[in-house]
Amino acid sequence: MALNYQNSDPVVLGSGELYLMINDGITAIDYENLEPFEEDFLVNIGAIESGATIEIGEETTEIRSANRGLIRKITVDKNIRFNTGVMTWVMKNVSKFLLGSTYEEIKDDPIETNRITKKKMKVNFKDKKPVVYLRFVHKKEDGGELIINIYKAQFDGNLTFTFDKESPTTFNYDFVALSNENNNYIEIVETFPAN
Repeated sequence: MALNYQNSDPVVLGSGELYLMINDGITAIDYENLEPFEEDFLVNIGAIESGATIEIGEETTEIRSANRGLIRKITVDKNIRFNTGVMTWVMKNVSKFLLGSTYEEIKDDPIETNRITKKKMKVNFKDKKPVVYLRFVHKKEDGGELIINIYKAQFDGNLTFTFDKESPTTFNYDFVALSNENNNYIEIVETFPAN
């Protein structure tokens, strides 16, 4: 008899910088040359409220024998999730990476033609969740970095805006990793200071 189980191992990373960009056949990026990138290429999403979590889970099947018990556990699927709370309000980025919504900047001031007077984001019934490249960079106490690369990720969750007079508005970003052409989900790179 075969039984399916979902095992999850969360990894808490602490605070860091979250970068996203629309995935267009990305298979590798030189993580040592993170900056500078143009805004439309790799976007720094904002200030992270408290930290980030990666949850690496797998679904397994147990193969049991009537006379020998458990013979083997086979991995049948992976489930990798990245979650963090961001408290910087950048409507353009929310529209671009989370919902695929339309975004518009309006300049109504006839005197100051470069001054934006209004920004609009429209959430549509037919919105799609774009596949993105995700990078998270955590600065370690020793001066090195812990870099998370997820080449194909998709927003997977509800977009919640909480407006509280005593706390900053925070967006919970929950992404699920997708398998790339090499069946890889995530790359974790740790760097160390020279001295």
